[in-house]
Amino acid sequence: MQRREGWLVPDADQVALEIILREVEDLDTDILPRTDGRRTVVQAGGNIGIWPVALARHFNCVVTAEPDEFNHAALMANLDERLQRGARVMAYRGAFGAQPGTGAMDRFDPHNVGAHRVKDGSEFSIMRIDSLEIDDCDLLCLDVEGYEHAAVLGAERTIKHSWPTIVLELKGLGERYGVTDVDTITMLADWGYMIAGHVHRDVIFRRRP
Repeated sequence: MQRREGWLVPDADQVALEIILREVEDLDTDILPRTDGRRTVVQAGGNIGIWPVALARHFNCVVTAEPDEFNHAALMANLDERLQRGARVMAYRGAFGAQPGTGAMDRFDPHNVGAHRVKDGSEFSIMRIDSLEIDDCDLLCLDVEGYEHAAVLGAERTIKHSWPTIVLELKGLGERYGVTDVDTITMLADWGYMIAGHVHRDVIFRRRP
């Protein structure tokens, strides 16, 4: 690992850090104003911890997942440094999906540790968000390189119990897993959600009044 901008980052990264530091500013300006509660937030991918640390300043509990072994090591180190050994953050090595199983990491762009993708394999566990039995989720925030639809499917019970604000990066990458952005938007509409805003490539959903 190397230290850049005050964060521990995998040696290979040349791209992701600057992008994440810029985009995390959207939390205060666009996401939190559309989020009613501050109890639990479920977030992925955890990457090196920038989003989980920012969210921990506002929420009672942060649940995050990061499947890449090098990102996860940086995530845990940054949590230890910045949040008194990760207080208020539960960080899993794995991915959120529609069904429990296993996966592997496709390092599509090795120099961008924010662009890694889930593929078939047995390097880490895939878990359903519903299996975590969270009953007070106020925000679900997913940027998982096309795996958003699967993660949301695995959170149906959690969503319909707590009706969190949902933020998804939708930029067409779901097609590699057989779903389109329209499929995801339609599914959430069927569950009672509407689009409440956009920020960069993220779509913000809230329950319809």
